[in-house]
Amino acid sequence: MLNRFAKFLLMATALSPVLGAVAVNEFARDRPWPKWGGWLAAALLLVFLCRGLLRYAAKNAQQHQLHIKAFERDGKEVLAFLLAYLLPFVSTKDMAFAGDWLTGAYILAIIFLVFAHAGAFHFNPVMGLLGYHFYSVKNSDGVSYLLISKAELRRPGQDVETVRLAHGIYLQTGDADA
Repeated sequence: MLNRFAKFLLMATALSPVLGAVAVNEFARDRPWPKWGGWLAAALLLVFLCRGLLRYAAKNAQQHQLHIKAFERDGKEVLAFLLAYLLPFVSTKDMAFAGDWLTGAYILAIIFLVFAHAGAFHFNPVMGLLGYHFYSVKNSDGVSYLLISKAELRRPGQDVETVRLAHGIYLQTGDADA
């Protein structure tokens, strides 16, 4: 189990689209590359770190059988999360982040803390881009977990090979007989 580091990285990678948007905003305003290059580099680095974490965990973490008694696709609050993503860009006529990098870092930190406190791991557009789906699953004891899977689940009552990324968060490693 990777626990705190995995949780932190999953939350941080969820913010990489915001960093990319800041880079695009600075580029569109004809700013020199040092004004937008760091934001873009940070966004891309987070994408590669996310992919690396998931590959590392799938190959090296302890395997668990997870019985799926019931499941549902997570992501009901997508509109609220999109609003949180867009909030920094609608506050002024020139858009936020345009001046001071510290203001942008502060806004990102607030969004990060809200996502982390809410346990909003199921809304990560980077992982969606990498082909992952998020499911709220219940095991045979009725305990709920977050399952991250490349396969689409289609029926309950199956056992899947997983690794535990953090408390209550599992990554499917084997092929699903979905």
